[in-house]
This record gives sequence, C-alpha cells and structure tokens, in this order.
Amino acid sequence: MNETLTLDLIRDAQANGLEGTSAVLEAMTGRIEKLSDAAARRMTTNGMSFEDCREDFRQDAAVALFEALPRFEGDSVDVFYGFMWRTIEDRLKDKVREARNQGADEDAVKVFASMLERADGDVYLAEKFAQTVPPKGRRLSADRAQAARMSWQGTLALDYRPNITDEPKVYDKTVNGMADALASSLGIPEDLITADDLTSEERRQKHAIVNAILDSLSPQQRSVIVHSFGIGGASEFGYGDASDNEGMAALLGMVAKHIPPARSKGMRNFAAKYIKAVAKTDEEAQELADAAAANLTNGGRK
Repeated sequence: MNETLTLDLIRDAQANGLEGTSAVLEAMTGRIEKLSDAAARRMTTNGMSFEDCREDFRQDAAVALFEALPRFEGDSVDVFYGFMWRTIEDRLKDKVREARNQGADEDAVKVFASMLERADGDVYLAEKFAQTVPPKGRRLSADRAQAARMSWQGTLALDYRPNITDEPKVYDKTVNGMADALASSLGIPEDLITADDLTSEERRQKHAIVNAILDSLSPQQRSVIVHSFGIGGASEFGYGDASDNEGMAALLGMVAKHIPPARSKGMRNFAAKYIKAVAKTDEEAQELADAAAANLTNGGRK
C-alpha cells in the first residue's frame, strides 16, 4: 500500500488539484497494472497479443479511475482502494466481454439460452443446437452462436473445446434412418422420434438435435456409432451380437477390444443428451431413461 496517499490528497484530487491527482495516480498505478495484466491474459485465449491488450486495458483502467473519483464518498484510504479496485475490475471485465463477444447480440443470446436448457447446461452442445434446431430465421450462424456462447460464459471462460469442430457435421439427410436406428437401438419408443402426426418442422428439429449430439461426442465415440449404424453412407458394421468389431477396428485404426466400450459409452452419452433435449416432462424423461438403460445394459457391450 502506498503510505503517502492520504484522505486529504484524495479530496484534493476530487477537486482537480494537481498534487492530489498525482498522488492518486501514483498510488493506483500498481493496482491498474495488475488488473490490466489479468484482463490481458484472458484475451490471449482468443489468440490476441498480451502486450497489445495490456496497454489498451491500462488506458481503460486509468479512464475508469478518474471517472469514478468524483463518486468516492468513503472516509478512509483503505475504503478508497477497495472502491477503486472493484470499479476498475468491473470496467475491465466489461471490456473483455465486449472484445470476446465479437458482436453477440441480445437476440442471439436469447436463442442460445433456450438451447442451453435443451442441452442440459452443456454450453458447447447448446452452441451446436443454436445453429440447427431453431426454426428458419431464428437459427444462428456459427459466428453468432459462438459469440452468444462466449457472452454466456462470461469473461473467465476459456475458448477451448477439442472435440467440437467449427461447422456442424451432416451425417444424413433423412430422419428415418439415422434417428430411427439410434432410437430403436436405445430402446426409445419410435413414436417419440418420428410419429406420423409430427410436423415437418418437428421432424427437422429432432434430426438437427441428433446431428448436433453426435457431433458433440468424442471423435472415437462418434466414429464407432456412425459405423455401427452406417450413418450418412458410412460402412455399417452392426451393433450388439451382430457387430463386426474386427472389421470396424481395421477401418478406424483401433484395437478391436476398444470398440465395444467406445460404443457403449458413446451410446450412453448420446442417450442422456437426447433424452434431455426431447423429453417434455420428468415422467417422459424417466421413461426414456429406463428404456435406454435396459437396452444398453447388454447391447452396448456386445
């Protein structure tokens, strides 16, 4: 703590006195640098230069300091330091959020928030959902979805997700096939995926959900599932007792004994995410979970 700063000097600074202003700036310089460095480090996760960000944030912090100075009404230097620390920290968090959001708009954040509930809090899956699940005109571009996700996460989030690609994969163009195969294999009643009375929009949404969930799995789990069912024209090696694990392993460059656990884990992950996304009530979710669990107990490890 700079012991030369006094309450009298703070009051002088509030009155635009030169001595007080110089004393306040000198006392706060170390704190400004520390907060600015922390903000700049957050920005490096977006590939930005630490040095460039640090200088910009130091300027922002200094502006925040002198804008807040007239508002200080405390009765001690310690209270002044605490007030200024919080004020500058909040300003820099806002600046980091603005820079990292890349233009996230309120509407995009609302769409993302609605998808986040379907994704059971998985922000990266919600980002995928936001690009494909909403009706036409409400879907987000990849950039808007990412910006909304980053805005939701706030300034402390790290923009890193090794198993998610920039664009959603398209595994198949028909719901009847991919979704039905996965649903029946999980033990999910067929009418919950492709009932005759479903509208084309409902079918499209469920197809988009299946695509996005597949894309959110690890590369190994996704590949095993895709080749178990022949999704999107991939070679089909079967599932359960009829599966050709040796053939799939040869194609994917895996060890055959690793195929069943990858399939089982992938199917369980898919089931959990799919059920959360489509179940309308707790009772329906439990019914689907029980059906999937019963089917996967044996089939997923075959």
